[in-house]
Amino acid sequence: MRIHYPILVSAVLIVASCGESSEKTASETTVPQEKETTENPVLEEDQSKQEAQPAKTPAERKEASEDKVTAKIWALPEVIDLDASIRKKTKNKRGLSTRISSEPSDDQEYYGVTVAEDNGESYATYYEFHIYPDYSIRYYDVVEDQELTLEEWRKANK
Repeated sequence: MRIHYPILVSAVLIVASCGESSEKTASETTVPQEKETTENPVLEEDQSKQEAQPAKTPAERKEASEDKVTAKIWALPEVIDLDASIRKKTKNKRGLSTRISSEPSDDQEYYGVTVAEDNGESYATYYEFHIYPDYSIRYYDVVEDQELTLEEWRKANK
């Protein structure tokens, strides 16, 4: 289950404030004053968010890694272009999806990621990638059963 901390914190604050007494007078109510600072307020806000978050569990770290892996795939120009092409041809009814097809284990050090289209009858796989712990990406050619660097793959597809 994915926990969205800003939403969780907001919900807790709302519930907590519902239990407070509403008998405060106007003189007891304080209005927060803006503090003058030369520091970057965005950086301060980011820092306070980081400090307020509890340490991630192994499952949360795994999910964050998987999110980063799929984000790396979605950043590839070939994936972006193919998705746009499919969406244009199908009037936005279909597009590409990604899924983690294998995870790092004792036998392999990479994530396997499949890029496919649900065409209504089955998933049509277009690409297979291997993403290593340093987040380097290699194209996996299933026909030849070999990995290619992105440069090699792009050169072969010109």
